[in-house]
Amino acid sequence: MNRFLFGQKHSKIAEAGFTLVELLLALLLIGLLAGSYLKFTSVTTYTEKSKETRLQVQEIRDSLLTFLKVNRYLPCPDIDGDGREDRSTSRDAGITYCKERSGFLPSVQLGVVTKDAWGNPFYYRVNARSENKDDINDVCETASVFGQQGPRSRPAESGFCPETKMFYCDCEEPWLSKDEKNGERKRVCPSACDFDHEPRTMDMPPYFSLDTPPVGVDNADGLKNMVVLDSQGEELDNGIVAMVVSFGRNGEQAWSNCDNQTMTNAMELENCDGDADFRLNQDSPQDDFLGWLNVLDVKRAMIEVNGFEAP
Repeated sequence: MNRFLFGQKHSKIAEAGFTLVELLLALLLIGLLAGSYLKFTSVTTYTEKSKETRLQVQEIRDSLLTFLKVNRYLPCPDIDGDGREDRSTSRDAGITYCKERSGFLPSVQLGVVTKDAWGNPFYYRVNARSENKDDINDVCETASVFGQQGPRSRPAESGFCPETKMFYCDCEEPWLSKDEKNGERKRVCPSACDFDHEPRTMDMPPYFSLDTPPVGVDNADGLKNMVVLDSQGEELDNGIVAMVVSFGRNGEQAWSNCDNQTMTNAMELENCDGDADFRLNQDSPQDDFLGWLNVLDVKRAMIEVNGFEAP
């Protein structure tokens, strides 16, 4: 009788112990599955947000081109966060110029979203000389793509843009006689040149022309334009006048304390440090998303709408 009871009791304990082991294994399996699911969900969410943000940046770039075609100039950065560009106006000539070279995207004027898929504002930076009232309406300055109102300016006592050696003055006799050596005719600007000639009836954009430097990529960076470098530091593009950046999932950190980006990705530090150099990692996925316009993009867009024709 005692043996039977003891055996029965031992059997119940063994059965209970086996059930406990099963429970622990089940909990372990659930934990592993939950961890895998969360990891998969995190990767999927990041992929979806990356795709969404990449499309947003492309739409913003397209909107900048549309704004340019309609208004004949590019907008300045938004400083106060109201979605509209912020400009100052000179008291003497009534020239408007950008209050800052970088800030938020003027999303309301562009008709685009204000924030990326992670809920952070887009960073917007423009040609540095657009802050200068003496450069923003100057036909020989790249910053003139941001000229909005006021008189067009030119280099004093000069008939050409020094950076490109191209004439902008109006010549009475633009064609000289044939060259005695090879019989070809040369287009030059003779001494009889009207430096102040303006074919337009009123001061209005565009203040730049096809001859506004840089033409091609000549001296593009020297005119305070931006550049994009790859992961090896090689130049991908230059002559950039407008840059849009989403700092991605760590965007809040980039906005609040850019220096801490070195703790996560030193390459991304280049995109939030406020200078004219930007990095695009083409070798592996990068958390930042970039979109930009260079001088040739701007001129091409204006040609499409006959934007250089005098009104």
